[in-house]
Amino acid sequence: MTKNIAIAPGVTLRALQTDKFKTACFSVNFLRPHSRQSAALDALLPSVLLRATEAYPDIRSISMHLDELYGTSFGTLVRRKGEVKLTGFYADFIDDAFVPEGEGVFSSVTDFLREALFYPLTENGCFCEKNVEGEKQNLINAIESDLNDKRTYATLRLLETMCRGEAFGTPRLGYAQDVRAITPQMLWAHYQTVLQTSRIEIFYAGRYSPEVAAARFAEVFSERRGADFAAVQTQILRKAGRIRELTEAMDVTQGKLVMGLRTGVTVSDPDYPALLLLNTVYGGSMTSKLFVNVREKRSLCYYASSSLDKFKGLMIVSSGIAFENYETAKQAIEQELDACKNGKFSAEEIDQARRYLTFALCSTMDSPARMDEFYIGNAVSCGDDIPELIEKLDALTAEDLRLAAQKLSVDTIYFLKGENA
Repeated sequence: MTKNIAIAPGVTLRALQTDKFKTACFSVNFLRPHSRQSAALDALLPSVLLRATEAYPDIRSISMHLDELYGTSFGTLVRRKGEVKLTGFYADFIDDAFVPEGEGVFSSVTDFLREALFYPLTENGCFCEKNVEGEKQNLINAIESDLNDKRTYATLRLLETMCRGEAFGTPRLGYAQDVRAITPQMLWAHYQTVLQTSRIEIFYAGRYSPEVAAARFAEVFSERRGADFAAVQTQILRKAGRIRELTEAMDVTQGKLVMGLRTGVTVSDPDYPALLLLNTVYGGSMTSKLFVNVREKRSLCYYASSSLDKFKGLMIVSSGIAFENYETAKQAIEQELDACKNGKFSAEEIDQARRYLTFALCSTMDSPARMDEFYIGNAVSCGDDIPELIEKLDALTAEDLRLAAQKLSVDTIYFLKGENA
């Protein structure tokens, strides 16, 4: 369980004191409304900030400094939780309990954090053009790599179609053409806006008490003068309208069938545990209906799975199929969904899914990075802590899953086929 401490206006620390690891970690997250206008700027900013600072004016000097701090890892974050964008930094470093007395790695890493956030290297009153151009190309490469992975591409195209008119329809990193249009002056102006209007969430896990960690982060943000913090929330559509279908042809050897469903349920809703267990039974594990019945028994898919976006209230069913199996595979996926809606679950299916989820949730506490992802997610949209969530999963019945399935409605179906299929 984290202890939450307000350390400055608009800045909250979520601290988890633990002696489980020999390393400590923290993330600093600036919360912004996700939008087409700001997506590329948000994605580019952390990389430019970490490219050069006043005290460490190039990548080499930054790398040497982090190496001196016992190989501290310090990287950028660009996350999206529903329609909330989180940008910032993540650091993983040796805990002070394991270094010679008097060597404060934690304080040194937070000193570097302050340097990266508030003292970037500038020229002509804004970011250095060379650094901006270099990180723009890196970001464009990352965006294009997503497009080259056809499984990822198919999901992106589904969400663009399904969430047209909603902020969620814009990819997490934005679009390459928007990145190309960014100038150092534009990015500098966005940086000032981010500093002044963003709510900030910090996660820390390590051996220091929450109070000691809070005092250290309070020093980092002591000069911040934020006001009118931007409202961050996600638009939730509870039901789908008319089903939309989109087919595209490309030079691919395997078809990609992706279906988007509205669930009407997010992580902060009372019905979320039932939806989570239902998803695992339906397509979220190797004992699921989609994996066992559609992939293994009927051999209709090379892969078939479902996943939740617990912040936006969506379920995504993803499958790889032979082109000629489109109609048959789609019907098979829908048949398994109908089985869920009709309460056709075996006790073994539910028990296997429950054990799978319990193991996955408990494993979260074995990884600092996964703990950070979980607790920062709770900062965006309040959900249960892990013990409470496991307890609720244990109490669920087949009827609870049936009722959760009743909330699902297919919104969009996307099919990527071969050019001659």
